[in-house]
Amino acid sequence: MNKYLSMTEIGRLYGVSSHAIGRWLKSLGLRTADGSPSRAAFDGEYVSERPSTNPNTYYYDWDAEKTTKLLDQMEYPRSGKSPPGN
Repeated sequence: MNKYLSMTEIGRLYGVSSHAIGRWLKSLGLRTADGSPSRAAFDGEYVSERPSTNPNTYYYDWDAEKTTKLLDQMEYPRSGKSPPGN
């Protein structure tokens, strides 16, 4: 598995959309109401800001191991699909 995954890639692991992953992360305090990563997400090193190919823009990737471990602990079921990078 890659070190960092997008919410879309995490969603594939659980068989849900990136929007569902966003809601799950919000419920765990890792995203704010507006959908941005929370201070807790940065402090806990769950998320990393990555540069985009577009100038002056960026996107967020989530630490695969930490984020999926937390979701697994919350008993969100996995889809059985192979993770990216395998």
